[in-house]
Amino acid sequence: MSKLTLVFFGTLTGVLVWAGYNIIPFYYYYYELQNQFDAAIRVASEYTDQEIRQKLMYHIKKMEIPAEDEDLKINRYDNRMQISLDYAEEFYVTWKEKDYTIHTFPFHAEVDRVYIGSAGGQSGEVAPQY
Repeated sequence: MSKLTLVFFGTLTGVLVWAGYNIIPFYYYYYELQNQFDAAIRVASEYTDQEIRQKLMYHIKKMEIPAEDEDLKINRYDNRMQISLDYAEEFYVTWKEKDYTIHTFPFHAEVDRVYIGSAGGQSGEVAPQY
Protein backbone atom coordinates (compact mmCIF):
# COMPACT_ATOMS: atom_id res chain seq x y z
CA MET A 1 0.00 0.00 0.00
CA SER A 2 1.21 3.45 -0.76
CA LYS A 3 1.46 6.30 1.72
CA LEU A 4 -1.42 8.09 0.00
CA THR A 5 -3.71 5.09 0.59
CA LEU A 6 -2.71 4.94 4.25
CA VAL A 7 -3.29 8.69 4.69
CA PHE A 8 -6.68 8.45 2.96
CA PHE A 9 -7.96 5.52 5.00
CA GLY A 10 -6.45 6.91 8.19
CA THR A 11 -8.24 10.21 7.63
CA LEU A 12 -11.49 8.43 6.75
CA THR A 13 -11.25 6.32 9.90
CA GLY A 14 -10.57 9.43 12.00
CA VAL A 15 -13.58 11.25 10.54
CA LEU A 16 -15.86 8.25 11.16
CA VAL A 17 -14.67 7.89 14.76
CA TRP A 18 -15.16 11.63 15.35
CA ALA A 19 -18.67 11.54 13.80
CA GLY A 20 -19.62 8.50 15.89
CA TYR A 21 -18.29 10.16 19.02
CA ASN A 22 -20.60 13.13 18.36
CA ILE A 23 -23.68 11.27 17.07
CA ILE A 24 -23.94 8.26 19.43
CA PRO A 25 -24.85 10.45 22.45
CA PHE A 26 -27.97 11.66 20.57
CA TYR A 27 -29.33 8.12 20.50
CA TYR A 28 -28.13 7.26 23.99
CA TYR A 29 -29.98 10.27 25.43
CA TYR A 30 -33.07 9.45 23.37
CA TYR A 31 -33.30 5.97 24.89
CA GLU A 32 -32.48 7.33 28.34
CA LEU A 33 -35.34 9.82 27.93
CA GLN A 34 -37.69 6.99 26.93
CA ASN A 35 -36.70 5.19 30.16
CA GLN A 36 -37.33 8.35 32.20
CA PHE A 37 -40.81 8.67 30.63
CA ASP A 38 -41.57 5.03 31.45
CA ALA A 39 -40.37 5.46 35.04
CA ALA A 40 -42.52 8.58 35.43
CA ILE A 41 -45.62 6.68 34.33
CA ARG A 42 -44.87 3.88 36.78
CA VAL A 43 -45.28 6.39 39.64
CA ALA A 44 -47.90 8.55 37.91
CA SER A 45 -50.51 7.84 40.56
CA GLU A 46 -48.26 9.36 43.24
CA TYR A 47 -47.48 12.66 41.50
CA THR A 48 -49.33 15.44 39.74
CA ASP A 49 -48.64 16.23 36.11
CA GLN A 50 -46.74 19.35 37.16
CA GLU A 51 -44.49 17.36 39.50
CA ILE A 52 -43.82 14.82 36.74
CA ARG A 53 -43.07 17.67 34.33
CA GLN A 54 -40.55 19.18 36.76
CA LYS A 55 -38.79 15.84 37.27
CA LEU A 56 -38.62 15.13 33.54
CA MET A 57 -37.43 18.65 32.67
CA TYR A 58 -34.61 18.19 35.17
CA HIS A 59 -33.44 15.10 33.26
CA ILE A 60 -33.96 16.80 29.88
CA LYS A 61 -31.77 19.73 30.92
CA LYS A 62 -29.19 17.39 32.47
CA MET A 63 -28.91 15.47 29.18
CA GLU A 64 -28.75 18.78 27.28
CA ILE A 65 -31.67 17.85 25.05
CA PRO A 66 -32.78 20.94 23.11
CA ALA A 67 -36.36 21.20 24.39
CA GLU A 68 -38.43 23.70 26.32
CA ASP A 69 -41.00 23.08 29.04
CA GLU A 70 -43.93 23.65 26.64
CA ASP A 71 -42.57 21.00 24.24
CA LEU A 72 -43.14 18.24 26.81
CA LYS A 73 -46.68 16.85 26.44
CA ILE A 74 -48.28 14.99 29.36
CA ASN A 75 -51.80 13.59 28.98
CA ARG A 76 -53.92 11.38 31.20
CA TYR A 77 -57.03 9.67 29.89
CA ASP A 78 -59.00 6.51 30.66
CA ASN A 79 -56.42 5.07 33.09
CA ARG A 80 -53.67 5.73 30.56
CA MET A 81 -50.88 8.24 30.56
CA GLN A 82 -49.03 9.52 27.54
CA ILE A 83 -45.78 11.49 27.71
CA SER A 84 -44.21 12.73 24.50
CA LEU A 85 -41.53 15.11 23.32
CA ASP A 86 -40.52 16.07 19.78
CA TYR A 87 -37.07 17.56 19.35
CA ALA A 88 -34.16 17.65 16.94
CA GLU A 89 -30.42 17.30 17.48
CA GLU A 90 -28.02 18.94 15.05
CA PHE A 91 -24.73 17.41 13.99
CA TYR A 92 -22.53 20.31 12.96
CA VAL A 93 -18.96 21.43 12.51
CA THR A 94 -17.49 24.78 13.43
CA TRP A 95 -15.19 26.35 10.86
CA LYS A 96 -13.76 29.84 11.22
CA GLU A 97 -16.16 30.71 14.06
CA LYS A 98 -19.25 29.68 12.06
CA ASP A 99 -21.38 26.58 12.59
CA TYR A 100 -22.26 24.44 9.58
CA THR A 101 -25.04 21.89 10.07
CA ILE A 102 -24.19 18.55 8.50
CA HIS A 103 -27.41 16.76 9.46
CA THR A 104 -30.42 17.28 11.72
CA PHE A 105 -31.64 14.21 13.59
CA PRO A 106 -35.37 14.40 14.47
CA PHE A 107 -36.51 12.49 17.56
CA HIS A 108 -39.99 11.64 18.84
CA ALA A 109 -39.80 10.26 22.37
CA GLU A 110 -43.13 8.86 23.51
CA VAL A 111 -44.46 6.44 26.10
CA ASP A 112 -48.14 5.58 26.36
CA ARG A 113 -49.16 2.99 28.91
CA VAL A 114 -51.90 1.95 31.29
CA TYR A 115 -51.81 2.77 34.97
CA ILE A 116 -54.35 2.29 37.73
CA GLY A 117 -55.27 5.42 39.63
CA SER A 118 -56.81 8.75 38.89
CA ALA A 119 -55.19 11.91 37.59
CA GLY A 120 -53.85 14.47 39.98
CA GLY A 121 -51.67 12.28 42.12
CA GLN A 122 -54.26 10.05 43.76
CA SER A 123 -53.40 6.56 44.99
CA GLY A 124 -53.20 3.64 42.60
CA GLU A 125 -50.87 1.14 41.01
CA VAL A 126 -49.39 0.72 37.59
CA ALA A 127 -50.99 -2.00 35.53
CA PRO A 128 -48.74 -3.99 33.21
CA GLN A 129 -48.99 -3.13 29.54
CA TYR A 130 -49.69 -6.07 27.24
